[in-house]
Amino acid sequence: MKKHKWFAVISAMVMAFAVAGCQIDSDRHEHSFSKDWTSDATDHWHAATCGHITEVSGKAKHTFGEYVSNNDATTEADGTKTRECSVCGYKDTVTDEGSKIIVPEFVFVKGGTVTGAAYTNNYKGVFIEGRTVTLSDFYMSKYEVTKAQYKAIMEDTSLNTLKITADPSYSTLKPKTYVMVAGEEDYERPVENVTWYDAVYFCNLLSQKEGLEPVYTINNPQTSTASISSAGASGTETVSIKYISSATVTADHTKNGYRLPTEAEWEYAARGGDPTKADWNYVFSGADTAEGVSYSSSKNAGLDSVGWYLYNSINGTTGDTQPSSGKQGYGTHQVGKKAPNRLGLYDMSGNVWEWCYDWSGTITTTTPADGATSGSNRVLRGGSWSNSASSASVSSRNSGSSPRSRGSGLGFRVVRPSSN
Repeated sequence: MKKHKWFAVISAMVMAFAVAGCQIDSDRHEHSFSKDWTSDATDHWHAATCGHITEVSGKAKHTFGEYVSNNDATTEADGTKTRECSVCGYKDTVTDEGSKIIVPEFVFVKGGTVTGAAYTNNYKGVFIEGRTVTLSDFYMSKYEVTKAQYKAIMEDTSLNTLKITADPSYSTLKPKTYVMVAGEEDYERPVENVTWYDAVYFCNLLSQKEGLEPVYTINNPQTSTASISSAGASGTETVSIKYISSATVTADHTKNGYRLPTEAEWEYAARGGDPTKADWNYVFSGADTAEGVSYSSSKNAGLDSVGWYLYNSINGTTGDTQPSSGKQGYGTHQVGKKAPNRLGLYDMSGNVWEWCYDWSGTITTTTPADGATSGSNRVLRGGSWSNSASSASVSSRNSGSSPRSRGSGLGFRVVRPSSN
């Protein structure tokens, strides 16, 4: 009787353990596993379904594919990108800062008809006496195209099939020479060292990325390389950049994509967009000349509030000292650090010269609104950090530069038609 009693007790205990599903000796038990994967950030596995929560099958590291962008970042928010494990389908989503497109912010410019006048206290610009120019409404980028914006587009190899250098700026390649002012953001400085051909190419790529109609037809583009020496941690380093040195370019301004402004559009916007307002006749974009200072003077404190130039690039205030190589202020400045003009456009006077679409040449009363139809140089407007104040006048016209020209003061901004 005692033996039978103990046998019954033991049998009951075994049954109880079996029902609990967690007390069976795993060495004597064949585990069952889920067909579905369980995952964490690094591994995946099949979890036991027999109650042995520590037992897993097929545990391995994820096998990730390439990251795919979910959404592009804007000026207000970052984008995201996701990669997926090819075995278990686990998705890893991260913030996408490195490849984000920072779409330019735009200011609306109401068009109109301008009848040129005789200027006695300023340069003549393109609105000379006897010339009438009619401009349609358009949008102009609030800031000069930044290094971040340029880099984001040019790093997209599906667009940049010519493999143009994504970050060609001297301020990037030679930071010990072109020294950023403390407190500014490097990639919010304007892109520079770009040719006119690079600028129109960028416009087309940005249009494609945004699903717009490219304005420019670029035939037979030829690329060149340039070697730039820079002082690095291990001594002198040489970096090669690739740029477009020649092409046949035609424009269709009826397309809805991004483009360079015409010279007339540039000056019209720089003057504030309304010939009836006092600021139309200001020397600079958003500011007039300092009292008692000629518009042709190399130094002009009137420019201090709205632009960077040779005599204020060190600290923003006009002085006698010019910035020197390797010292703070020798180079471009973060966009938007000075005051805008009445339209809300920044840095139209100073910082970097801005490529316009037009061929350079003498303006006459019969010159079309889009400028000369041929020539050897393309228009640059606005002056730069390394030029005198007179170059930053809203109406100062230089002789232009070869469209293959590059330099630490050559940049651009973009426009779009208002109908889109």
